[in-house]
Amino acid sequence: MTDKKLSKNIKHQISLIIHGGNNQISIDSRDVAKEFDRRHDNVMQTIRALIEEGTISPLEIKERDYIKRGKTYCCFQLNEAGFLKVMPFIGGKKSKEGQKRLVDEFLRIRRMLDRQSKEREKLAYQVARLSGKDSRAILTDEIQRFVVYAQSRGSRNADRYFGSITSAVHNGLIILEPKATQVRELLTALQLSKLATIELTAAQVLADGMSAELPYKEIFQSVKSAVNAFADSRDNLLGG
Repeated sequence: MTDKKLSKNIKHQISLIIHGGNNQISIDSRDVAKEFDRRHDNVMQTIRALIEEGTISPLEIKERDYIKRGKTYCCFQLNEAGFLKVMPFIGGKKSKEGQKRLVDEFLRIRRMLDRQSKEREKLAYQVARLSGKDSRAILTDEIQRFVVYAQSRGSRNADRYFGSITSAVHNGLIILEPKATQVRELLTALQLSKLATIELTAAQVLADGMSAELPYKEIFQSVKSAVNAFADSRDNLLGG
C-alpha cells in the first residue's frame, strides 16, 4: 500500500499524552502518521534516520512496543522538542494541515498545564494534595488485601486489579481527555478532594465485600458501580 491509497478524509481526535510527574507532553508516532496522512512504517523510517544522524536526542524520544492483531510492533513517543524537530521531515499529503493541527494542540495543552502550575501554588491545593495521600494509602492497602483475597479464590490475574480499580476511580472523577500519566499530579484542589471521597468509597466497598466473603468478581463489580455513581459530575482533565 502506498501513501496515495490512504484515506483522504481522516477524522479523529488528536491524541497527545500528558505526563503529570514532569508536566511534559508527548505524541505517539502512530498519531503523527495519521495527522500527516502517511504510513506509520514510513514515519518510523524517517525518525530512525534522524536519530542516526543525531538530529534527535535520546532524551527527546522513547521507543515503545504495541500489539496489533497478536503481533508486536514498535513505535516512538516524542516529546515536544522531538516532535518539532521531526515535523518538517515527515512530509505527506497533509503535511501543512498536520503541522498546524498538532502545533495548535501542543500549545493548547501547554496553556492548560501552565494554569495547573499556578493551581499548585495555592494553599488549598497543597492541603488537598496532602490529605489525598491518606485516602490513596487506604485504598492501596484494601486493593492489596483484595488481590490476596481473589488469588485465594482462584483468580489468576488478580494483580491486574490494581490498575483496573485505579482506572475505575479516575473514570468516576474525570474525563481522561487528553490522555495522561500520573493523573493525580494534574488535578485541581477541588478534584483532589473529590478523588479522596471516591477512593475512600472504593476502599469501603472492598472491605465490606471481603468481610461478607462475597465472590471476588462480584466485589469488583460493586466497586465499579459505587465509583460510577460519581460520574455524573465528572470534569475534563485540566479543564480541557
